[in-house]
Amino acid sequence: MTAVKQPVRRRREKTQRKEQILAAAFEEFAIHGYAATRLDDVARRANIAKGTIFLHFNNKRVLFRAVLRGFIQPVFSGFQTFIEGFSGTAEALLRDLLSRQYVEIVRNKSARALLRLLIAESGKFPELAQMYYREVIDPSTSALGLVVDRGITSGEFQATGIRNFPQMLAAPTMLAVLWILVLGERHGLDFDAYRQAHLDFVLRGLRGVDSTSTPKDIRSLGVGEAS
Repeated sequence: MTAVKQPVRRRREKTQRKEQILAAAFEEFAIHGYAATRLDDVARRANIAKGTIFLHFNNKRVLFRAVLRGFIQPVFSGFQTFIEGFSGTAEALLRDLLSRQYVEIVRNKSARALLRLLIAESGKFPELAQMYYREVIDPSTSALGLVVDRGITSGEFQATGIRNFPQMLAAPTMLAVLWILVLGERHGLDFDAYRQAHLDFVLRGLRGVDSTSTPKDIRSLGVGEAS
């Protein structure tokens, strides 16, 4: 083997070992929770020496953060670049982003398991909730805010109070996740129909009459009048 190929092979092996540790850590966190997970058990599941973990991650908190990033953040990473390069309408962009959340979070067992872990552990370890906010919530709400701004600029959406709370646009997604976590998948939600209803609900809110309008204001717009 040439001297040039050896560093390439070492880098590949290092990457594979890191992925092996992350996969084992995810299983341990999902089964035992953050507090009860021991690095010894992660090492045993990954079939490596415990010291190998410290070659990649300084401590359990850093390891958990890497797991969080590895399994959830890809849903939201690069959102701003994607939004800026998207040439379609704001409505089409919003539909695309929300639909991705259903694929990557609602339908993703690994993502749901991490959310269950965060719900269970964040009270005892508030730094986990802060980590989730920084890594997932903040970039996703910022991205959705950019989409709303684009729609307002193009005239597709109204400048309503929704702009101040872009997380409202994704709230039904989290409700769907909670439904599965609490009730399982046996209790009859048609998630394809639910996703479509979510999209329709959001778009009606972005296009519709501000809820602060008086009944007289609404009648003047012809809302609710018989045809």
